[in-house]
Amino acid sequence: MAEAIPTGTFGHSRPPKPHDEPWTPEEQAQHLATLAAALKDWHDPSEQAEADRQRHRPHLHLITTHTNAA
Repeated sequence: MAEAIPTGTFGHSRPPKPHDEPWTPEEQAQHLATLAAALKDWHDPSEQAEADRQRHRPHLHLITTHTNAA
């Protein structure tokens, strides 16, 4: 019954406390640089990723109609 109601604290683990103060512009820049470096040249070649890329492309098409101006 320890996890009868899942709280995410099984074994007395606690989630990390939130950052109390907002990040400074320098900290934000460092986090952004770290993320950009981690994502640089990353590409998922899997078929599922390709299907996702194809699905999210815009599918808007211009439809021309001929109307009689009276």
